[in-house]
Parts: sequence; C-alpha cells; structure tokens
Amino acid sequence: MKILMLGPARTVKGGMTSVVDNYFNYGLNQKVDLKYIETINDKNKFLKALKEIKGKIEFLTNVKKYDIIHIHMASRRSTFRKGKYVRIAKKFNKKVILHIHGAEYKIFFNECNEKQKKYVIKTLNLADKIIVLSEEWKEYFSKLVNPQKIVVIYNSIVLPEDLKKDLETQNLLFLGRFGKRKGIYDLIEVVSKLIVNYPNLKLYAGGDGEIEKVEAMIKNKNMEKNVQLLGWVTGREKERILKEASFYVLPSYNEGMPMSLIEGMAYKNVCISTDVGGIPKVINNNVNGVIIKPGDKEKLYSALKKLLDNGELRQKLSNNARRTVEEKFNIENNIEKLIDLYEELCDA
Repeated sequence: MKILMLGPARTVKGGMTSVVDNYFNYGLNQKVDLKYIETINDKNKFLKALKEIKGKIEFLTNVKKYDIIHIHMASRRSTFRKGKYVRIAKKFNKKVILHIHGAEYKIFFNECNEKQKKYVIKTLNLADKIIVLSEEWKEYFSKLVNPQKIVVIYNSIVLPEDLKKDLETQNLLFLGRFGKRKGIYDLIEVVSKLIVNYPNLKLYAGGDGEIEKVEAMIKNKNMEKNVQLLGWVTGREKERILKEASFYVLPSYNEGMPMSLIEGMAYKNVCISTDVGGIPKVINNNVNGVIIKPGDKEKLYSALKKLLDNGELRQKLSNNARRTVEEKFNIENNIEKLIDLYEELCDA
C-alpha cells in the first residue's frame, strides 16, 4: 500500500500535529509505504503562503504514485484549502480519506453561507472514507454524508512508561491554546478562589494564543505567585510537567478528542474536563476523572476542592485514568484500525 498523507508542518502547535507525530513515533511509515506532505505552517503570512505553494507542487508531483490520499482536515480555512486537494485526488481516481480534527466544526458549518455549505458537503461526499474522533462526531457527520463512509478512530498516544505518581502536590496543569474555547479564563477565576484556602496551590499553564489577556487577568487578581505561564511546551519539557502535576484540568467549550487530556490521563493525573465532543468517551465521571458542564465554574470549584481534600479519591481516579488509556487509547490499537481501513480501500 502506498499512502500519501497531507497535514500541517510538524512544527505547528496543536492536536493534529500530535496525532501525526504519534503515527511516525510508533512507526506507521515502516508498516506502510508512507509519504507525508506539509501543506501549511504557523509562520507569518509570507512563509505560510510559501509553504502552501510548496505543498501543492509536491502534492501534484506525487499524487499519481500513491494508492490512497489521507488528508488531515480541520474547520474553516482548512476545509476550503483541503477541499481543493480532494478534488484533484479524485480527478486522478485516487481513494481519499478525510481525517476530521476540527473541534468547532458544527459552529463553522452553521456560520457558512449556502454556497459554502454546498462546497463543504460536496467535499465530504467526495471522500471515500471519513475518520472522526468520536461517536458524537459520527452522529453529526452522518447528517451530511452517507454514514457508511464514516469511521470512528479515537486519538491515541504512544503509551509512556508507568510511573509512581505523587498526588500530594497541589499542582494543576492546563495545556492548550489560551482563549475562551479551552476554558482558561474559567480556570483562572476558579483558582483565584481556591488559593484563599489552598495558598500552596499552583496552576501551570502551557500554551499560546491570548497570552497578554491571560497575563493581565493574573495580574489583576494578584495571582502571580500561584500561576506560571510556560509558553508552548513539547518533548521532554512536556513529559516533565505531566509527571510533576497532580491534576490536569481542561474546561473546554468545544473539543474533538483532545490529545492533551489523553496524555494527562496516561501520566496518572487526576483529570477534570467537560462533556463536549468525544470527552465523555474518555472520562467516566467519578471513575477515571470528573466531568462538568462547560462554563460551570461553581462545579469546577467544588470538584477541585473535593479532590484536594480526598487523597483516596485522587488515587482511584489516577489509577483508573492510566488503565483507560492503556485499554482504549493506546496507539497500537489505533494503527491497527488505520491499516485495516487502508486495506479495505485498496481492496475495494
């Protein structure tokens, strides 16, 4: 099987890049004949445009040589850009897989005008298979395309070695783009109330986005001693902070299947998140983590307080979180499903 995969530059920050990196870290390129083309980066406008042009040229040079075109796609501009690749691939009679990552796809589609909606639906229907990250997203996309085309493959990770976890620290971790969607402002507000009774509590927040706004909020609430902004963290630094934290908190308003949450659970953090996207398929409330409604700051406060006061509950959720990732979100299972999908398309 010869697979041509398209997606962001592997230096781009975000969950889509993490998925691609995990494929390569596990050795997908050794199991199939795989070429990866970078079609976008997160640099300035000039470098972004240059990467798009280079990606398009590389795609046109290689598309005839491959059996399956596997395209990683998010919402908004990503959909309109990748739609062009889909149409070119079909002109060459290639099998196309669209791998949907956009956490705000519903919002994006509702914002489209009628002409744009027709383009999006046509793009989706041109694909031979569509990979989505959860059953909830399968239900949504089944309204737009033939459900037979849709395959659920959870995001997954290369499982880190098991570790002895110190759950006595009051270290909270947040990873993601700073902004309303990921719930960082809700989290800071809740932490500002918690430190009244837990003065040693520390929030470590890694990410980019609305950094100045987050910094201003921290300063306004006199929280400089309790909140540390880490910037965008990767590699060994990311592993270190995942090991040193006791809690991973992601109070998002929209998600697909957040890689950072799965990573937090793999490192035995006590995880709190919201009932959006595929998260309810990851967290079983009060079994391997805690689920709240997005925007429910009172519930977030009470959940954290309860966990800070209950070591036995922390240990239970921590152990079950790790077990969940071992059983459901191990990259080995993900790769097997993906290769099965490739084989199915090649045999069709």
